[in-house]
Amino acid sequence: MVNSIDRKAVTELMKGYYFYIPSYQRGYRWTSIQVVQLLSDLLCYASSTFNKRIQGINEGEYYCLQPVVARKITDKEVLRKFLPKDAKKDAEAWEIIDGQQRLTTLYILYKYLITKCNISAESLKEDEIELYHLTYATRKGSSAFLANIGNNDDECNDNIDFFHMSQAYETIDKWIRSIDEYELAGAKSLCQRYNLSTKVSDILNIFRSLLNAEKDKYSMYGSVQVLWYELADDKDAIKEFREINTGKIYLTDAELIKALFLRTQNLESQEHIQMQRALEWENIENTLQNDAFWCFLNAKGIDMPNRIDFIFNLRYKMETLSVLNQDDDNLDGKVDTLLRDCETKLATNNFVFNYFYDKFDGKSNVELIQALTTEWDEILNIFHTIEDWYEDVVTYNLIGMLSQYQGNLLPKCYYHFNHMDENESRGEFKNWLKQKICDQTQNITVEQGHIDLNFGDSRIFNLLLLLNVHYLNKQAEGLESQSELSSIYKFPFDVLTKQGWDIEHIDSFTTNGLKEISSKKEWISIALEDLSMNEEERSFINELYEEGELDKAIEKIREIAKEWTDAPEEVKNNIGNLTLLDSGTNRSYGNSLFVVKRRKIIERMKAGIYVPVTTTYVFMKLFDENGTNRSRWAEEDMNKYQAYICDELKDYLNIKK
Repeated sequence: MVNSIDRKAVTELMKGYYFYIPSYQRGYRWTSIQVVQLLSDLLCYASSTFNKRIQGINEGEYYCLQPVVARKITDKEVLRKFLPKDAKKDAEAWEIIDGQQRLTTLYILYKYLITKCNISAESLKEDEIELYHLTYATRKGSSAFLANIGNNDDECNDNIDFFHMSQAYETIDKWIRSIDEYELAGAKSLCQRYNLSTKVSDILNIFRSLLNAEKDKYSMYGSVQVLWYELADDKDAIKEFREINTGKIYLTDAELIKALFLRTQNLESQEHIQMQRALEWENIENTLQNDAFWCFLNAKGIDMPNRIDFIFNLRYKMETLSVLNQDDDNLDGKVDTLLRDCETKLATNNFVFNYFYDKFDGKSNVELIQALTTEWDEILNIFHTIEDWYEDVVTYNLIGMLSQYQGNLLPKCYYHFNHMDENESRGEFKNWLKQKICDQTQNITVEQGHIDLNFGDSRIFNLLLLLNVHYLNKQAEGLESQSELSSIYKFPFDVLTKQGWDIEHIDSFTTNGLKEISSKKEWISIALEDLSMNEEERSFINELYEEGELDKAIEKIREIAKEWTDAPEEVKNNIGNLTLLDSGTNRSYGNSLFVVKRRKIIERMKAGIYVPVTTTYVFMKLFDENGTNRSRWAEEDMNKYQAYICDELKDYLNIKK
């Protein structure tokens, strides 16, 4: 069996239900900070909704609380232990696995409202409302204490749970009346901000209206709703609780949406569709969990607990963009604006779940099945399109490169692809992708063969990355046909993420980078191993080493190596002296001679550590057709390297003639 999800108005819970908080959970522990945060959120939402209503705007119909995870109790022995003797025979009882703090606080708030408004239980029943009952397994008498809260101050210090419950009631009273510490930061100040009445009676009525509002009925202040996540009967409640509360799983939008698509009552007797959809879901999530796949879609540092959320977010963005006119002269600008708005909304908890929930809410039978099928087909279409991009080497490299830039470029790629003319080819899509990369690099100017970029410029990293990606694409495009072998030209964006690549100076051009005596000795020993010199030179350096004249020995080695020790800062830091390397390689060679760095990089390559292809070009000097000295890096090398970059990326850079 599978879990199910629903969105319930708070008033739907006010049916005399019995909620049982088992012993494996802690007692009530919300402090005044958390209580005030909830009250503030509710009143701000209600006030904002009211102001929209009077302007004729019917948005913001509900405020959605975080999920309550529950499982219906059917075990008669368990029911006998905690249900009171006067409980109705058909009373519904639920074990609360997560969310008891919110349920308890809402209960205390509702008790406060009916107490202050002098509303009797009989009056509530006339409105078909009966408060739910809460029983904490670890706290005998908790149900009775809550039922009488506000009138039992003498009991509030009996135990820690009762104390916190009483404190919550007191905080609600002070905050709504705006007294004591909440005189300037209570409900009245919020009402003033929204130009609403500051009378306590009116504030009480706002909260009553909010909590009594029905799910599908119009209300001036909107309604409060909760995500009701119901565990299947065969699930282990204790295991689920531990996983939720130890961070192994988290009820992300994906977990909630899965319950929407897979719950049996939605699909009635079509179990085979449910099974197929479950397998398709697993395939999508497993594919996205492959870092090689994920990292070509997302820049470093972006991740999700359930990566299928990425597909759901993209689906929402595409539907948002569907209102645009393809012939609009300002289409790109409007796409940017809408995508920024999407990102803002998606940052709201459970936003994308509510987006899908609203699509199915109110539907049943054939209408619901059709809606679920249509929406799932859209999800599959998005996934299969991206999967197709992944399989095509050049498209993969271009999409992966664009994903490293800021600005919602991946959704733009999908939007453009979806609106291409039927006669447009895959090659035209690749050309469009290249143009999008050009849009990111056109602010990099090349004048007289010189790229005006220096160490510290944020554009350098992506330019050097593009150099590697472009090289691989050029090789792939040169193949007569796409085959399995062409996959070797895929850039490893996952390795880029895992190895912690950064910009590194090819030659440090420094004489004072070594401070410790041990570091200087190691530097000299390694240099003597790698540098070619005659016996007289080697003997002289060894003599200086033995006499402790380490700085003189280093200076002599640099002289023999013909290193440019007095290079100006603009030369040291120009892009002609910069390359990409993983952090491990960076740390391994420090301020070593170029020849030493070269040897260490070769060693790491032999050990199977990935080195970017153009970094290999630098240290092997493969861009230099004249075959200059492989043991040193001089101004001539920097100029040739820079010329190589300009030539390779001429279609992307802003070259001034």
